[in-house]
Amino acid sequence: MKAATEALKKPYPKDAKTVYVAAVLTAKGNIYSAVQYFSDTYSLTLHGEQMALAHAAAHGEGEIVAIACTSNEPKGEWSYPCYMCKQLLWESRLRSGLPMKIINFDQYGRVEEYDLDEIMNLPWPRG
Repeated sequence: MKAATEALKKPYPKDAKTVYVAAVLTAKGNIYSAVQYFSDTYSLTLHGEQMALAHAAAHGEGEIVAIACTSNEPKGEWSYPCYMCKQLLWESRLRSGLPMKIINFDQYGRVEEYDLDEIMNLPWPRG
């Protein structure tokens, strides 16, 4: 959670209004954090979860045991990982054969933990 919170300080672009970040914990005990890479087209934006998975993979680590996700959304707003991110997390979990913990938290003290299996059918954005 600390690594994800640190990533919030590095939005791309610098003037991004809503910033989504994530940090993954690998089976080797390493943590890789990342911030979304925003595109003006929106469709080319890379999400924080995608970037954190890619960051770990770039270091040769694909066995992810946990991911912490947060954003700078206003108090009371909350998002689970989107469907694209959940799909990538699911594929990662299937490849490694390891269970994966999802930790969603906000900057106001709310923390929720799930096994990946528990959130696969939950909506995004959270209604």
